[in-house]
Amino acid sequence: MILHSVVAPLLLTAALGRSSRIPRANLTKNGKVLDDQLSSLIQDLILANNFTGVSVGIFSPNGEVEFGAWGNKTETGEKIASDTIFGIGSLSKGFLSASLGILMQDFADGKNTTALPQGVTEFNWETKMHDLLPGEWKTEDEVSTREANLIDLLSHVTGLPTHDVSYSPDDSPHDLVLRMRNLRAAYELRQLWEYNNQMFVAGSYVVSKFSGMAYRDFVEKRIMLPLNMSSSTMHPDRVSGSDRFTQTWTPYGRRIPFFLKEHSADLIAGAGGVISTAEDMLLWAKLILNGGVNLETNATIIPKYTFDLVTTGHSIVTAQGDGFFSPTLYGLGWVRQAYRGHELIWHNGGAPGISSICTVYPYDGYAVVVLSNTEGPTGTEAIAYAVADHIFGLPSPSASAAPPPANSTSPEPSIAPSAAPSQTLSGLEGSYSNVAYGNFTLCSPAKATSPTSQCAGVIQDFKKLDAAAGQPSNPAELYSAWSRFWGTHLRLTPISGNDYNSTLTTLYVDGYGADHTPFEEPVANFKISFMEEKGKVVGLGFYVAENVSWRVKKGGSVRDTADAWFDKL
Repeated sequence: MILHSVVAPLLLTAALGRSSRIPRANLTKNGKVLDDQLSSLIQDLILANNFTGVSVGIFSPNGEVEFGAWGNKTETGEKIASDTIFGIGSLSKGFLSASLGILMQDFADGKNTTALPQGVTEFNWETKMHDLLPGEWKTEDEVSTREANLIDLLSHVTGLPTHDVSYSPDDSPHDLVLRMRNLRAAYELRQLWEYNNQMFVAGSYVVSKFSGMAYRDFVEKRIMLPLNMSSSTMHPDRVSGSDRFTQTWTPYGRRIPFFLKEHSADLIAGAGGVISTAEDMLLWAKLILNGGVNLETNATIIPKYTFDLVTTGHSIVTAQGDGFFSPTLYGLGWVRQAYRGHELIWHNGGAPGISSICTVYPYDGYAVVVLSNTEGPTGTEAIAYAVADHIFGLPSPSASAAPPPANSTSPEPSIAPSAAPSQTLSGLEGSYSNVAYGNFTLCSPAKATSPTSQCAGVIQDFKKLDAAAGQPSNPAELYSAWSRFWGTHLRLTPISGNDYNSTLTTLYVDGYGADHTPFEEPVANFKISFMEEKGKVVGLGFYVAENVSWRVKKGGSVRDTADAWFDKL
């Protein structure tokens, strides 16, 4: 492990003393947080979560900045440091809400270079999406089409469920905006909170459309550059060759490629495209701690109205608290709640091979950043809250405190895999089509008789993976090669009757990195149900909503109740 702390310059300390947003709080012994006791606890949590490498940054109200680093950034054993470069996943969402507020201020100040649509006189958080994007913004629900604004999008209450399986690595933000009209809603506008990456994709499209520059360039120019986040970027190709850029791993120790490629970086930029270091992310955390004002220069980066709006809870994630957390409220790219009686602004991030969290205690004057090169947002959360316990002198819950639900860029599993009864329907193999999701072909190992079949290669790949994992292939399973942003294949395992558990997964048939043993990386699970009419399979439905949708409540066939219906071709 590597530890070091940097004392802030006198100018910064003086600014902290004047700030009404950052009151002085009690420090640990000798004014340091990251002592041997906390270091040992973090090491235990790293081992418990099977993290390969972790970097931690802590800011204290006396201006002290501390960093700790544990583990490796490469297969060859190069060590993590405070300047190691990570992807931060959904922790990027706060950069989008800040960017939109900055752009709105440009329009208010007459600095904009792009005209608003005809009839729109003001661009603000209440501007309707169908006015802002005429001819482009449309959802299945007429009320959401007519009334949804950017607050609704960024607080996850548009009524659309996740639909993260619908887009491919070749899509653009504009593609996703236009296809939203073909995605089924699960709830009414503002009825329920449900995490939705695509709304942050739409937000990035708005910034690109009205700022006169690509969203990624806007963030770098208007946020990263003024904050001197010199090691941060939204362009993967700018850091891919750097010896400071960490490799990434699964929680079970297999190395995998960095989840974000340059050709698809525009697509996910608003939802999870920031690449940074613990050092740079602590500069971002200090900005949030100081209400959007740069502590170094006293320049406003995030306009005050926007800062107050995005860090205020707008939608209810969890209506009840527990012994550690208050009820969870979602702002616009930030979560607002209290942890063990201390007011907290936070967000986390998770994607294949990465996890992160930034916690800011606005009335105590502390900020904590945790970045890991291993998937597992709950692990980085456990570390962040262990640091908070140490800061506030609270008894450690030994990582048993259940943090709020993880909010990750990548889709989270919704149902557990099952190896239950074999299929009761026949004729399930074949091609299926949905106008928003596209087409895929299901292959049955029980029907693979010809080596020249289009499915032969797919079936062989899954058999190779199962053999490497030491488990027999299930002849009742179904497989598909389907290029999605978050995965490469589907594995369908029967549950009962017409219902299957579907796993969106990525296959590494030849392994990856130094280990050439085949393996797969499951990303998300959801239920698929097949529908039969007159003894023939006519289609299937995806059930991706986290809550019970209005369709399910109303009832009907799979065609009626599914979150996405696919016709069999």
